[in-house]
Amino acid sequence: MNSRTDKVRTEKFEIVLEGKPVAIKASRYQTHNNEIRFRVSINDSPVYIFAYDEDLNKAVAIDQSSAIAAISPNIEDVIGTRLAAAA
Repeated sequence: MNSRTDKVRTEKFEIVLEGKPVAIKASRYQTHNNEIRFRVSINDSPVYIFAYDEDLNKAVAIDQSSAIAAISPNIEDVIGTRLAAAA
């Protein structure tokens, strides 16, 4: 029997956006209905939830909290494109 932690891998990468390094940690997981999701931390922030969007061919932030508004659309786009390769 596999435990939940056996299914989760955390990818760490850095992007440079507007001349500043941004550290990203992303953990891919699958929901009970087989949707691909990612738990994403930006510069050790609280976790945001991203989901793979087949129409856009990238992962997009789906978190409903007010904190999601703090993510720059540029950062969301770069992260989403990078995570699409892992989806």
